[in-house]
Amino acid sequence: MKQAPTVESEMPAAGRDSGPLVWRAGLLGCLAALELPFVAFLYDPTAISAAPAWREAQMALREAVPFTLFFLAALALLLTPRRIAVWRDWAGAARAHAWRPALALNLVLIAGLAAATLIFNGYDGDAHGPPWGLFAAWTLAALAAYAALALAAAPLGFWRGFFDRERACIALAAGAAMMIEAAAILSRQSWSLLSDATFHFSAALLRLYESDVVTAPDARVIGVDGFKVNIAAACSGYEGIGLVVTFLAIYFWVFRRSLKFPNVFIMLPAGVAAIWILNCVRIAMLVSLGAHVSPEVAVTGFHSQAGWMMFLVVTIAVMAVTHRLSFFHRLEAKRETGVSSAAKLAAALLAPFLAMTAATILGAAFSADGHYWVYGLRVAALLLAFFAFWRVYKAMDWRAGVEPVLFGVLVGAVWIATDPSRAEASPLGDWLAGLPPLLLALWLGLRLLGTVLLVPLAEELAFRGYVHRKLIAEKFEAVAESAFTWKAFLISSGLFALLHERWLAGAFAGAVFALAMYRSGKLSGAVVAHIAANAVIALWAVVFKQWTLL
Repeated sequence: MKQAPTVESEMPAAGRDSGPLVWRAGLLGCLAALELPFVAFLYDPTAISAAPAWREAQMALREAVPFTLFFLAALALLLTPRRIAVWRDWAGAARAHAWRPALALNLVLIAGLAAATLIFNGYDGDAHGPPWGLFAAWTLAALAAYAALALAAAPLGFWRGFFDRERACIALAAGAAMMIEAAAILSRQSWSLLSDATFHFSAALLRLYESDVVTAPDARVIGVDGFKVNIAAACSGYEGIGLVVTFLAIYFWVFRRSLKFPNVFIMLPAGVAAIWILNCVRIAMLVSLGAHVSPEVAVTGFHSQAGWMMFLVVTIAVMAVTHRLSFFHRLEAKRETGVSSAAKLAAALLAPFLAMTAATILGAAFSADGHYWVYGLRVAALLLAFFAFWRVYKAMDWRAGVEPVLFGVLVGAVWIATDPSRAEASPLGDWLAGLPPLLLALWLGLRLLGTVLLVPLAEELAFRGYVHRKLIAEKFEAVAESAFTWKAFLISSGLFALLHERWLAGAFAGAVFALAMYRSGKLSGAVVAHIAANAVIALWAVVFKQWTLL
């Protein structure tokens, strides 16, 4: 596979021998993310003592797991703008580092900790009070295991320098993790502090346009025309507030050089207020939908999707406001030449996928399970996005040979053969059987247009056209479509897998589509392979009535 000349300037200092380091980093990163949750899954000493202090200790230890994961995720996001420099520093320290002994120590400690945890769970310490000594030993062993994992990743000198250089970043990541964790705890345990206000404001919004609003303040129940909802913990607004605060903290740090401080801090209370108000609007809309449109739509569609819609509205609005107003943003570097060609290309590559995602969320919010006509909204969104950037797509080279088609047929065959639901009846099949012939033909036409042509185009433009090249170099537009690095190949295929419910088959498909791109030397190879795969799957589904494939 060919390496694009433009890649070398953007790759870490490890150069051509960075492959083993990438695998090492991936292995250690997976262990860091999985070891603590694994041990916490085994840890359940609830029968030892009912003492309040013991219960508080158990809760603190359990909350350490999500806090650690939140912290690692926030730190990774904050380091993204300097990822190449961080990688080079780590690679320089790790290349000659003897890492296997420390990894072996980590694995031994985790194995011993897992065994000790199972024994500890059955320990009967009620007669002598909670076993604080064993609890302290268990906690120290967990810390020692992670210390060994850190020493497997890099020598102690690297970590001293890293903590010295990234103090502010680490503190911000810890603060972000604390905010998310606090929001989660509050939403589970102390949500009543905010839920009363949410209840009364939602009821007040409903009374603006509904004439027969029924409320039960003690139970926090709101209803209209017999449809009632209870404002439980998840509806109080804490989770949305925690997400917005965390997003803003990371956003402020990443764009700290272009934002004006302290002016931009005004957006923090504004964002919190906006997400809380929109949450109340969501509750009012939920009640009205259930009362006048469909209880099923309200409960199964709108309730599960509207929260994410509100979060996206707030975050996009914050970014738009802070980047457009000189009060918040440093505008010394005016756009004298208009939007850059790189920005136009990025928009063209991502717009169809984003439009498809937005249409999917919107359709799911306002439809019940089995409302298959909503797929037309996805097709319309894709067509509009392709039309908006038609000139960009027209300038691309769409020629491809026969080989990508063969790759696609292979993926389609594997996808069909591994369908876990092929022997099951499909609700889609029952629904289609009840349609008149004309409507059946119309729906199948919409579905095949989206499945065979539009969706493959959107996904390949985003994953192989943008994400894959962005993972190779910051200036993705200078990266050849056929450029290859293990990082780009593995991450883009992994992200593509997460897009599908059958993630293993999705990872295989993403890898094969990437291979088709490398072999053809063009993005069109991946597009043609994807179209061929979906065509095979769709044809099989229609001919053999295996509707679980659609």
